[in-house]
Amino acid sequence: MQRIDESIVLFFQGLRCAPLTKLFSVFIPLEFWNVIALLLVLYFFVRTGTLRAPIVSFVLAKNLSTYCYEAIKDFVHRPRPFLMIKGLVPLITPHGFSFPSGHATLAMAMAVVLSYHFPKTRSPIFILAVLIGFSRVYFGVHYLSDVLAGFFLGAVLGWMSIHLERAIISVTNGVDLRRSQRPVD
Repeated sequence: MQRIDESIVLFFQGLRCAPLTKLFSVFIPLEFWNVIALLLVLYFFVRTGTLRAPIVSFVLAKNLSTYCYEAIKDFVHRPRPFLMIKGLVPLITPHGFSFPSGHATLAMAMAVVLSYHFPKTRSPIFILAVLIGFSRVYFGVHYLSDVLAGFFLGAVLGWMSIHLERAIISVTNGVDLRRSQRPVD
């Protein structure tokens, strides 16, 4: 598996060019998703006149993602590809360990949450998430397996965040989640 990962990183290094580097550089700051979420909320408010703010699941997904990927990185201790592959030149120099990709984890968690709350944006949101993940391999700071693991972890945490948000809203609205919510015949 390690050889395949190394070959893929070197393949991506061979694809490097100024336009791709500029495109992928947009995705470097983790605050990228804050901007996307704010733009979606504003767009739908202007179009519909209603405020749909997925704030609870957004905050849950962001915090759960950060906590989980940092805990896993500290447990696994996988070195970054540019430290292990001779001839690989990273375009950026991150700190910490490689597995899983924090950017991919956060991107997929945010994509799941935002596409749930704004279903008409599902395709572009997931395309952005995938581009963010692949940008990490392109920059030479993650293996593809780091990114794929991040996508999986992010998807799980995104769905958990949505379900936690629904539970929190139900509890705060006085719905007893311990009782069955079957319709009365």
